[in-house]
Formats: sequence, C-alpha cells, structure tokens
Amino acid sequence: MTYEEIVVQAEANVAIKKQQLEEKAMMDYKAAQLNAYGFNDPKKMPKPDQHYPFLKTEDKQEQSNQPQDWEIMKARMIERTEMIKATRERKNKQEKEGIDHGTG
Repeated sequence: MTYEEIVVQAEANVAIKKQQLEEKAMMDYKAAQLNAYGFNDPKKMPKPDQHYPFLKTEDKQEQSNQPQDWEIMKARMIERTEMIKATRERKNKQEKEGIDHGTG
C-alpha cells in the first residue's frame, strides 16, 4: 500500500468508528427512554417500531421486494402489446402469402 492509501484507509476507519459510537450513543439514549417509560408509566410505552425507526425500514425493504400493483399491470400491458404485435405480424404475413399465391 502506498502512503496515500494508508492515510485514506486510516481516515475511513476513524469515520467508521465515529459512526459506530454515534449509533451506540443513540441506542443507549433510546434504551434509557424506554427504561423511563417502563418505570414511570408502562401503559404509555411505545411500540418497538415507533421507538426504533430502523425497524420500519426493514419492513419497507420486505415490501419493496414484492411487485407493486402498477408493476404487475405494466408487465401485463407489455405482454398484451407483444401478443398484439405478434398477431399483426402473423396476419400481415398471411396476407402477403395469399397475395403471392394468388398472382402466381
């Protein structure tokens, strides 16, 4: 590795460590909030997906893997378009063959 590559890698490692510490601090803070809810008023305890927003993103990713209605309709329209094109080509071919046979 060159000196520049080592410096870039060291800076990246520092940035990664900083991000990990920020995430840990946020999780600690959220855990303290949940402890306060649990100790003072358990009935008002928020649901996990409300308190930890990253849980919602996993659900969205699972949903995004499934095709949406508009995507299904688009696929059907493309399929029908291809069928119509094939039918037109077949009819044009039959008409040309009929004309060729009729003149011969």
